[in-house]
Amino acid sequence: MIDGRTIMSGVVIAVLSVLGVALSPCAWAQQPAKLPKVAILSPRAPTTQACGANMQVSYLPCFFDAMRELGYVDGKNVSFEVRYAEEDYRRLPALAAELVRLRPDVILTAGTPGATAAANATTTIPIIVGPAGEEPLTRLAGNLAHPTGNVTGFTLDSVEQILKCLQYLKELAPRASRVALLLNPENPNFRDYPGTLVPAATQLGLTLITIEARSVSVLPQAFAAIAASGANAIYFFDDGALTGSTSVRKQVGEWALKQRLPVVSSNARFASDGGLLSFGTDLYALQRRAAGYVDKVLKGTKPVCRSSVRRYSNCRSTPRPPRRLALRSRSRCCSAQTR
Repeated sequence: MIDGRTIMSGVVIAVLSVLGVALSPCAWAQQPAKLPKVAILSPRAPTTQACGANMQVSYLPCFFDAMRELGYVDGKNVSFEVRYAEEDYRRLPALAAELVRLRPDVILTAGTPGATAAANATTTIPIIVGPAGEEPLTRLAGNLAHPTGNVTGFTLDSVEQILKCLQYLKELAPRASRVALLLNPENPNFRDYPGTLVPAATQLGLTLITIEARSVSVLPQAFAAIAASGANAIYFFDDGALTGSTSVRKQVGEWALKQRLPVVSSNARFASDGGLLSFGTDLYALQRRAAGYVDKVLKGTKPVCRSSVRRYSNCRSTPRPPRRLALRSRSRCCSAQTR
């Protein structure tokens, strides 16, 4: 006769046997390990282009290449979560909040709108910005040399860089006196620049005129405003929604040429697309550094231990400037690169 105690003993033994299997080292080894998660907030659209094909379209191919060189493989030892705003900066805050809910180990973004959205979404998750404007990144990081919060990264444009570009413009086109600053007012990176640039521009003999263009569709109105302003030169701010397109860069360059207006820009490809001169950031180098920062964070380094870096790049001038622009010799232009 089997009593209740015997039955209970059998049940306990069976339960313990199951638990023993579940808690055995082999069973634990079979559980999938949690992969470190890298969230990417991109202000731009997805692209299938390879690294170097067009850095103004997307920086991500170069970042992913650099991560692979560091030994990271998506789905194997890291997980990438990417969200694209597709040039619509108004989507960035919602996309940033969505990424934060995924609890990533680190967030990578680029541009002042992306950096601002990510910083507003979290004060605890490390944020790597590669790159953004100098003044906004300084504000978000607290201190470029020693960040005080969860934000660090690299600067793109700076007042000094833009002034150097204007200086080159004055050397090449000494008759330039009224410069139209063509910018996107929805990009917070550039809102304060016109006023900040005025004192130094005045010393160069330049009067600055702000011309706004929120999108490609309003460029004709911007062109009309430039013509009406009496500007005899143009500085084209490097904004992804505008300068990110080769066709737009060529459109601006061709219109300016018809008006006999020299155009300079911090967009690194602008000179090859019809502009007079480019003085822009080395985006290739920045993405390798950004991957290195992400690698350090995944290995335990806090953003406060990673300084933000200002890095300028290459100066390029158009191979054959049209004679109708009556330019001075280019022998001194782009002779030095600032780092």
